[in-house]
Amino acid sequence: MSRRRLLVRSAAVVSVLFGGLGTGVAHATTGTALYVDDDAAGCSDTGPGSQAEPFCQIQPAADSAGPGDTVHVARNTTRYAPVTIGSAGTADAPVTFVAAPGDNPAATATARVLAGASTPAMTFSGARYVDVSGFSLSSSGPSTLVFSLSQHISYDTGSVSTAQAATGAGGTIAVDGSSTGIALTRLQIAPESGAPAFTSAAGAQDITLADDTTSLGGGISATGTTGIRLAGDTIVTTCGNGISLTAGTSGSVENTVVRPDTTASCPDTGTPAEITVDTTSAPQVTADYNAVNPQSAGTDYDWAGTAYGTSQAFLTGTGQGAHDLDQTDVTLSTQSTPLIDSADADAPGELATDLHGAQRVDDPLVADTGTGAGGYDRGATEVQDPLSLEMAGGTYENAYAGIPVTFTAGFVNPWSDSLDGYRYTFAFGDGTTATSTTRSVTHTYTQPTTSTKIYATVTVYRPDGTTMGTELSSYFPVRPLPELTGSLDCRSASIQIAPSLPDTAGCAFTAAGFSGYPITSDLITFGDGSKAVSVTGPKSVVRHTYAAAGTYTVTQRLTDSGGRTATDTTLTTVGPSYVATGPSRVLDTRNGTGAAKRQVGPGGVVRLKVLGVGGVPASGVTAVTLNVTDTGATASSYVTAYPDGTTRPAASDLDFTAGRTNPNLVTVRVGTGGCVDLYNAHGHVDLIADVEGYFTTKAGSSSSSVDDRMSNLAPVTPTRVLDTRYGTGAAKGKVASGSTTTVTLPKTGRGSATVGAVLDVTVTGGTGSGVVTAYCGSRPSTSNLNYRAGQTVSNLVVTKVCTGGKIKIYNSGGHVHLIADLQGLYTNSVVDGTSPWGSPYVPASPTRFLDTRNGTGAPTGRLGANRTLTVKVTGVHGVPAGATAVLVNLTGVAPTTATHLTAYGAGTLPNTYNDNLGAGETRPVLAVIPLDTNGCLHIHNANGSLDIVADLEGYIG
Repeated sequence: MSRRRLLVRSAAVVSVLFGGLGTGVAHATTGTALYVDDDAAGCSDTGPGSQAEPFCQIQPAADSAGPGDTVHVARNTTRYAPVTIGSAGTADAPVTFVAAPGDNPAATATARVLAGASTPAMTFSGARYVDVSGFSLSSSGPSTLVFSLSQHISYDTGSVSTAQAATGAGGTIAVDGSSTGIALTRLQIAPESGAPAFTSAAGAQDITLADDTTSLGGGISATGTTGIRLAGDTIVTTCGNGISLTAGTSGSVENTVVRPDTTASCPDTGTPAEITVDTTSAPQVTADYNAVNPQSAGTDYDWAGTAYGTSQAFLTGTGQGAHDLDQTDVTLSTQSTPLIDSADADAPGELATDLHGAQRVDDPLVADTGTGAGGYDRGATEVQDPLSLEMAGGTYENAYAGIPVTFTAGFVNPWSDSLDGYRYTFAFGDGTTATSTTRSVTHTYTQPTTSTKIYATVTVYRPDGTTMGTELSSYFPVRPLPELTGSLDCRSASIQIAPSLPDTAGCAFTAAGFSGYPITSDLITFGDGSKAVSVTGPKSVVRHTYAAAGTYTVTQRLTDSGGRTATDTTLTTVGPSYVATGPSRVLDTRNGTGAAKRQVGPGGVVRLKVLGVGGVPASGVTAVTLNVTDTGATASSYVTAYPDGTTRPAASDLDFTAGRTNPNLVTVRVGTGGCVDLYNAHGHVDLIADVEGYFTTKAGSSSSSVDDRMSNLAPVTPTRVLDTRYGTGAAKGKVASGSTTTVTLPKTGRGSATVGAVLDVTVTGGTGSGVVTAYCGSRPSTSNLNYRAGQTVSNLVVTKVCTGGKIKIYNSGGHVHLIADLQGLYTNSVVDGTSPWGSPYVPASPTRFLDTRNGTGAPTGRLGANRTLTVKVTGVHGVPAGATAVLVNLTGVAPTTATHLTAYGAGTLPNTYNDNLGAGETRPVLAVIPLDTNGCLHIHNANGSLDIVADLEGYIG
């Protein structure tokens, strides 16, 4: 058998409960107040027992007390000695023993009495009319509380226990046969010794046990007792025998719960019934409204020698227990629903309050099945209104400075009690408070917390002003109010629109703010005068197609319900897409191709039709790329290419001297009638033009092969990919006449998205005159570069790129060295993980932004040997901040010695050339020049001194 132990010493202890008031009837006679306090400095057992000089022990007070006297025993942490009470009061003036404040502040503190193994903690011997309340007794002897030859004793509210090692087999509470009128109420009885919790001997009369509990041992045993009343008790026994009434005992058992200690181990057979009434007692005992639940092998009742396993069998066999509950109905406990509001309010001995002094209450959630007022529960404990406080709720867990949050007093209120008249005081954790007659209040924090969290409290007051309790909120921070923010990104590669959608921008936007102030408006304007677009959501991408190429300011304007606004702007560049056609001759005045068969005279203009010619569509084209060549000039001159129908700009595209043949790549916007104009300044000259590709504004379609050919330009750091002088990119040595050299581009040019390349091609040291053609696939009949024996000359070339980044360069003349510098790649919309993503090209009206001869764009003066000229480009002539590169017609003018020019952006001087010049030559070359982070380009001169002229043709966004 296993039993839970009480932590006691091997001696008896008496305790006084906090605030014990006693249950004796109020009497008219008021006697002397005596005091007991063993912790008082001036206590004396021979003194007067006054409050100023109390007794040290209870015994002298008991010996001194007479009718009407009250003995106040201090609740101390010390233990009082055992006491024998023989006091005699009267019906109108009983002797009263009560608890009093002592040195133990605990609400359940007791004044404890320590006794030896052979002595009860408290004995009533010959006592009459004595009321005791608030004491707790413990003993290591056979009995702890004994009544002998005593009458009219009320012992209420406390605990009585025997230690597990107690000797003998007496009841923890024992009443002898000569005692009568004993009332034991609201007691917690713990017979750890295993002996009965209560015994009364034959001859005892008028005994009441009401709202008591027993545990950890035996039950209630009455032998030959007249008028015993068990009402509202909870009896928990180790192995049956919760109630035993024998030898002619009379009385009643009502509203009592009898059940086993589930931690005990009992034999399967031979366990006594929970309620036993022998043959001599059965006719004189009534039992009803009880709840009996033995172990599975036990018996409910043993009545007049017959065992009954269920309450129904008991009722059928005896006529008793008509309202009893047993194990066939439910597993019973003091909190089980069948016990609530099902007791007999008029049961003999039943009290108006329960074990803990709580009033009887009617549970509105349970049907009343008892008698009388209907609110009495079976057993010692009355289930109380569960109304209680819980953690404060509200919106404070998302508290922001300046934004009202709510705090709500939390209740557990399953009975739906009215909360009318309750008051609530909230403390918000920031030093401020508010009192409200409603459960919820709002509060606005003025400052965010730093690294710490705070909490709020709510104190609830009942309508009568008493405090129900205080509850906390959870810990929470007060955060700064999130700003309303939006962002635009129209430039990241991940959101760029494919070249198949020219003049179209993709812009990623985000919008964020405070959830309490929802965003009411998110408008995006695209800087071209079109209507604003309304967007929603925290992030997405919006597209817009512009009517013209250029750089535009995109603006996002956000508004939230709090009236806050936020704006973000960014730039986006859109332009036409490039389509390479392969070199196709569209002009040759020597044979009348594209114009009259005659040289162009001084001031003459060739109006060249380019739309619908040489693979260029008849519409949707904004600009063309031409390789323009002069030949047979009678005087030094220059050629300017410009859109037909516009004013000729001051810039030049091709500078030449008499008797020489010079090419230059030109990108020119298309004018009226689908034509471009070529102006010759001086003398007579034949002009030749080969179209290399065009820029279109027409969107492609997935079913059209033009989609893959449409591309944008990705400028690269100038990189030398071929130099036969040193064996770079091909075998070392001059290439032969009629030979073709295959060049492999760097890794970034080998992807499937790369459809074209921009190269500066140079020839030097030729043994004879000839032409150079760069191509992919079948060699065209056109050329990119013309050279004479011994001449060093270069030209910008745009060529298609074959699979694997291959390009072919054909040489027609004598043996010559070939040099090629990569300046950019044209890539389409294929994502291959290798090719760079191109950017739109925006054609511009040719504009001279640098001329060292007259101080345009730089100080007047020639650029010396090994000197670098830095020129600011962005913010000038329509080139926006953020442009990555410019297309420039770069001209070296009259160097004092042979030299070359290198144009570059950020970083160190690359080992590449853009323009190669002999002494005294003036030669232009088209160049794709990257810009540094400051929007500048750099031009380096290798040898001698010369003037530099640069004309803007367009920019790359």
